[in-house]
Amino acid sequence: MGAPPPPARAGKRVRPRMDGSDAVSPEPSVLAVQLLGSWNRLANGHVALSAGCSCGVADSQLRVQDFEQDILDFLRGRHPIALRADRIQTLLTDLARHADDRARPVLVDLARSLDSFEAQHSGR
Repeated sequence: MGAPPPPARAGKRVRPRMDGSDAVSPEPSVLAVQLLGSWNRLANGHVALSAGCSCGVADSQLRVQDFEQDILDFLRGRHPIALRADRIQTLLTDLARHADDRARPVLVDLARSLDSFEAQHSGR
């Protein structure tokens, strides 16, 4: 008999990976709700900048939320469905209510962006 699996650690990724052919992907509306939870959690978190660099900045006062317009501009440039949203929360709420498979690409790109911030924030 093998040992039981280790317990899940706090902050573990809750979204399934969507890269690769065997990746199981939730419905777009479910993914939108998951991403909304991630965004709400991350939006007030700080972005670690200059860790170990020699620029002299001791710590960062930038929040993930400060990058919201940059993230939206990226999404708008790639996905017409994102053009109507003025905030990430608005985009995700709308997609959670009315998403179909056309929403999946914008959700995948946003998931990657949020995962990147989450990795930066958690030190992964």
